[in-house]
Amino acid sequence: MLGVNPELLNPERRILQLLHIEGGSLEQSALVEHTRWSESTISRTLCRMETQERIERHRQGNGKRVFLPQSRGKPRQRVRSKSERHRSAE
Repeated sequence: MLGVNPELLNPERRILQLLHIEGGSLEQSALVEHTRWSESTISRTLCRMETQERIERHRQGNGKRVFLPQSRGKPRQRVRSKSERHRSAE
């Protein structure tokens, strides 16, 4: 799955690919930045995936963090979104 052109993947597979690349978790806002899809497209896709138990979402500050189910208990490196990096540079 990682060798496929990301533009050719359906939204669910693209999100799973990004989660795998980022170590199993990513902020929902970072998914919007990486995919350049609308917030509503990301939210609807994640809702469907959460219902199917393909991902988990947990509130984190003002946003949500998305996890692959098996990565929830494992230590992980936090990946900052572009907006977080910008805020910390100010």
